Amino acid sequence: MKYIADPGMCSMPKVALHPNKKWMILQSLDNRIMTFGADTRYKQNTKKTFKGHLGAGYACGLDMSPDGSYVVSGDGDGYLVIWDWKTAKRFAKIKAHDQVTIDCKWHPYSTSKVVTASWDGLIKLWD
Repeated sequence: MKYIADPGMCSMPKVALHPNKKWMILQSLDNRIMTFGADTRYKQNTKKTFKGHLGAGYACGLDMSPDGSYVVSGDGDGYLVIWDWKTAKRFAKIKAHDQVTIDCKWHPYSTSKVVTASWDGLIKLWD
């Protein structure tokens, strides 16, 4: 096991693997999604840091689109946030729930669909 943290890092309770298996994205509790190599070196890719959502204090789920083009995350204010993988820029921010959007998953076969779950007790399918 390799220690991949430094004193400036926050806890990263959620992780998702890129479909090409070369990268992993981690939900940091400082309102960022960070990217690390998934090989044996675990080097951070600072060009692939995704910002613009509220993750501090919540272990919101995240996922990658099946083709690896987009990153999706839940949000502490009830949003579903989508970023472009290549540019790391926010693509969309959708008000999905009235409370924390605690998890989200991209449908593995119907690639235009995302499922969200919230503390409001609802599970929603987005198309």
